[in-house]
Amino acid sequence: MIAMPSRLQRALPAIVITGALLLGGCAARTPSLLMPIGTAPEGAKTVDILAISTRQPSDLPGQIYTGERSPGISGRIIQVSVPPAHQPGRLEWPSDSKSDPQKEFAAVSVKPATPEEAWAWFGRQETDGRLLIFVHGYNTQFADAVFRLAQISEDLPVVAAPVLFSWPSGGELMGYLYDRESATYSRDALEMVLTEAIESDKVSQITILAHSMGSYVTMETLRQMSIRHGRVSAKVSDVILAAPDLDLDVFEQQFTSLGQERPYFTFIVSADDRALRLSKMLARGEQRLGALDPSQEPYKSRIQATPGIRVIDLSKVSGGGGARHSKFAESEEMLQFANQTLKDDAVAKSERTSVGELAGAVIVTLGMGVAKLSEKE
Repeated sequence: MIAMPSRLQRALPAIVITGALLLGGCAARTPSLLMPIGTAPEGAKTVDILAISTRQPSDLPGQIYTGERSPGISGRIIQVSVPPAHQPGRLEWPSDSKSDPQKEFAAVSVKPATPEEAWAWFGRQETDGRLLIFVHGYNTQFADAVFRLAQISEDLPVVAAPVLFSWPSGGELMGYLYDRESATYSRDALEMVLTEAIESDKVSQITILAHSMGSYVTMETLRQMSIRHGRVSAKVSDVILAAPDLDLDVFEQQFTSLGQERPYFTFIVSADDRALRLSKMLARGEQRLGALDPSQEPYKSRIQATPGIRVIDLSKVSGGGGARHSKFAESEEMLQFANQTLKDDAVAKSERTSVGELAGAVIVTLGMGVAKLSEKE
């Protein structure tokens, strides 16, 4: 008897073609982009990043880490130069392994970081004890994540020490399932990093920015921390999920497990996100959190009934590459909005008596130069 192809087998060619069309702009780059140039060019700004990773270290010059999983955690301190003519919202990627620092982001230096060296690095940052931890997404090589965090740190006036948590993404278009399992593999490591920061007297506040599949790592980690300790520490004040690649049902369980004394959450969504459209296809049509329309029911009512969250809808905003998956960092309107609200947020949060007493939910729609807010009455 001839075996009939399964539904997935029949759909696989279409998935491969669709993925290539939607995510072609995220194809793997040369792995040797972090070859140190030694000195930043005149007029260039620099960003110092602490990278903590569960990836396997690489022997290839300029690669630093592979996409393989490591049984342990290791760190690097990386200084990145921002090109003098950098335009906000653009990441001027190196065209090859020999970056042109006059026109492109480049690694100035890369040094191993023991825990003691990492804390010494943090002590040199003038941030009043604030940390920004960036958790990257699917199909991301280590160098891609380093340069993205450097761009975010440069474009947003966030006074926080930039820390990259880099889990072992294979950096391959067809590696979605491998990446998903690598994200799960890295939950305990991210919990260790957060726990050490929380327990340190040197750290006053932690903001987590997670993109795409990095949102899954983040939510799983916060969930298990809440179960372990009864709540997430108040030091984790903000969690920003940008284009979160999360099943809505799974996310609801994760979010509920955090209880009432949870961080302030911001979700950055876009209904035209093509990468999440592919993820939805792979997930048998299950809605992804990052691609929902917050103006439509049942999402609107559920959002407005949940205190302490903000949803920023970028559906009407251009940018984010061909996949429209990176609008959170590449849209001028998003950056302008973030710059305008960061100061107000800092003032508002300083007046809150506890995370559990946050204001009602807010839905923000950006597009055509206009920000429209809808607040819970």
